[in-house]
Amino acid sequence: MKNLLLFILTMTLGLASIAQQEDVPFDKRLFADNKEGFDNAVKEIKKGDFHFFDGTETDLNIALGHYLTAQEFNPYSSVLNYKIGICYLYSNKKFKSLDYLKFAHDVNPEVDPNINFYLAQAYHLKMDFEKAIEHYNIQKDLIGTKDEFQRIYINKKIRECRTGMEMVKKPVRVWIENLGDSVNTEYSEYSPVISADNRVLFYTGRRPDSEGGEQDKSGIYLEDIYSSTRGFGEDWGESVNLGTPVNSKNHDATVGLAPDGKSLLIYKSISGKNGDIFITRQGDDGIWDEPSSIGENINTKFHESSATLTFDEKVLFFDSDKPGGEGQHDIYVSYWDEETGEWGKPENLGPTINTKYEEKGVFISDDGKTLYFSSDGHSNMGGLDIFKSTFDDETGKWSEPENLGYPINTPDDDVYFVVTGNERYAYYSSYREDGLGEKDIYRITFLGDAKLPLIADADLVGSDFDTELNQPLTELFTTPNTGTGTSDEVAEKLVTIKGKVMDGSSNKPLGNAQIDIVDSKTNKIIQTLTSNSDGTYSINLEAGKSYAFTVSKKDFTIDSKTVATTKKDGGKTKTIDFSIVTPAPDVEFTLNNIYFDFDKADLRNKSVLELDKLVQIMKEHPTMIIELSGHTDRRGSDEYNMALSKRRAEIAKDYLVSKGIDASRIKTKGYGETRPAIDGATISAMKTRKEKEAAHQANRRTMIKIISQ
Repeated sequence: MKNLLLFILTMTLGLASIAQQEDVPFDKRLFADNKEGFDNAVKEIKKGDFHFFDGTETDLNIALGHYLTAQEFNPYSSVLNYKIGICYLYSNKKFKSLDYLKFAHDVNPEVDPNINFYLAQAYHLKMDFEKAIEHYNIQKDLIGTKDEFQRIYINKKIRECRTGMEMVKKPVRVWIENLGDSVNTEYSEYSPVISADNRVLFYTGRRPDSEGGEQDKSGIYLEDIYSSTRGFGEDWGESVNLGTPVNSKNHDATVGLAPDGKSLLIYKSISGKNGDIFITRQGDDGIWDEPSSIGENINTKFHESSATLTFDEKVLFFDSDKPGGEGQHDIYVSYWDEETGEWGKPENLGPTINTKYEEKGVFISDDGKTLYFSSDGHSNMGGLDIFKSTFDDETGKWSEPENLGYPINTPDDDVYFVVTGNERYAYYSSYREDGLGEKDIYRITFLGDAKLPLIADADLVGSDFDTELNQPLTELFTTPNTGTGTSDEVAEKLVTIKGKVMDGSSNKPLGNAQIDIVDSKTNKIIQTLTSNSDGTYSINLEAGKSYAFTVSKKDFTIDSKTVATTKKDGGKTKTIDFSIVTPAPDVEFTLNNIYFDFDKADLRNKSVLELDKLVQIMKEHPTMIIELSGHTDRRGSDEYNMALSKRRAEIAKDYLVSKGIDASRIKTKGYGETRPAIDGATISAMKTRKEKEAAHQANRRTMIKIISQ
């Protein structure tokens, strides 16, 4: 096998130098001195032809092996070089096609009526756009008006070449890097999906260590799902096969991932020609549950290959080639129905997004308004290019798709593009000549607008930008790429909230703690996270809003905080830590997100979440007795505030009793303004009315003290 590969490599490098050789057909008269070798080579060609003329990707891959064996005997046949070139053109080693097709054309321009068509595609892949256009036009002239369909296709390819020429003149400022051998191997790795915090990566691989180790007809291993994790600023760790029940002996591939990295959408092969989208969730113990079908409204007897969930997991975008769409694969949207517990009937996104060609590999960003997808029907430079479109709340329409540009996009297929929560980084799979194997997974770093080196360095001081990249800043800002970045505007709309959940008694990190996040304006839970094994969490939220965080864990108390953000926080990171302890006598904790309006004892709607958590704690500890105390701000008389705080405590008690907690287990007390969380002098020193009101709200709190357990 090594000798064969060495020979192929030598042939690939040497074909250009023998391009002036004459065509040497497989004529037995020319090989009379080696009849046995000739007969064996002809047998290999016949075996190859059996698969070649079927034309599927698998058949062409099988044919290629037979043709290369025959090529060892006679490397100068124009017909054989032509067939090898086509096989490579539709393989995972496409770049090898040009030398074989060029040799065939040079020694025999009439080797096949379609030689210029395939040669043009090979030049197109190599980004020799002028040569590609030349041969596309030759092919178009040869067919004349005989084949209108091919003329339309060739005109499309010529437009792609012209688009590519323009895009190469104005490359976007990005840094593209191979993820290295902890993820990529000599085999195929593709379809990456990434958690919002850029810490967990899942992808599809076709390797010998797949579950069952099965191969398809062409000898390629079946698909399995792998994962890799990383610490902040660290490289990706060694990949692991997810094993059963996620992987099976059939094809299992990554499709999409919820932002917290805990709900994984996967493609599972149902038969040799059909498959469906399933979902699996990771439990608190780190084990993935048995995958279940995403539902009949999504899965059909046709092909659904990619899907993506919005941040709240209430909206699903996916692609399908089912009938009734705009073209081949189209992108659809479905909404979760709370009443039925199922995904609703899908809606086609319409002609702004979908064309008569392919749209697939869909991904929705954390803001729920930016859709990334691959298409060969919009203005692309070849194959599938990656586009983005934004949703306008006022018009209810998607914007005209925008090509992400070169070098992100290439003349080959660029698909399965996903971005991290702050949209500073993206991941995708690509076949490149400098890769480790067939397809590799790459990370894209968006560098933004060009800046002077000193200004750029100053901008990055104190940020995690260079740490995340693991690249010298001097390299990043001396890259020859110029143009406009694609992510700065979106990144400025998001603020990263990260931190740790700690055991307040032992000061050790707590994994699998539940973090509920409520939009303070809408009073709705927008996301529920679980802390990682090291207690860390990270989430990207829309800047300019206020959020209520509540942290809980079985057999622990509650911690909660309100996180107020401004528009100026966009692109920045806030660190918010939490501390919870095991319930025990004399333990005290504050329900910070129990809200009362000024001078009122009525609970606001968003107070219910924390009180429900307290109900859960008391049901888990049925003999626990607590003191529930109310506190006010300093506005109002002492006597009035004392009475108001008592009423507030009683209101909270009434809620607990309504949820089944015995009233005898709850003592109430009002402390008025006597125990402020923020003292009066500090509030008086605050500069803005908004700051002061937030401080007063912090003083209007409810505290829990465990009397006995």
